[in-house]
Amino acid sequence: MIRRSFARLQVELHAILAANLTPVGIGKAVGMGCFIGALPIYGVHIGVVIVIARMMRLNQAVMYAAANISNPLFAPFLIAAEIQVGQYMRYGDASLVDTSAFAHSFWETLKTAPDLFLSCIYGSVVLGLVIGAVLGPLAWAIAAWRQGRKTQAA
Repeated sequence: MIRRSFARLQVELHAILAANLTPVGIGKAVGMGCFIGALPIYGVHIGVVIVIARMMRLNQAVMYAAANISNPLFAPFLIAAEIQVGQYMRYGDASLVDTSAFAHSFWETLKTAPDLFLSCIYGSVVLGLVIGAVLGPLAWAIAAWRQGRKTQAA
């Protein structure tokens, strides 16, 4: 009974990991994963990735790996860039966020949070599209190159 359950789990896991591993599928999964990873929806990336990957029939593991572009190492830089792009889109000003807003009390600074979050949302869509449009085709090219090398070696 338990062995059958583990065997079925192993088959399901293998199906998830091996689904659509063509160069085009990998490129699409990386592009969409980067887009989703750039969105400021921390904590629900995996759920969104699973739903979108199943709807688009993409590899969930590759897509989730690409969505981890917002990991703790890169997230501060990504969020800062998203806010800057959003500020530019909303106000036409490409200068850095005015740090004088943070020189006030905590409550005064907290009043600017909704504005910065809205800029972050706008900027995340644009930055996510750009990152996905760059890394998706790059992943496709690398996967196609590797597939060509495997074909030549065989």
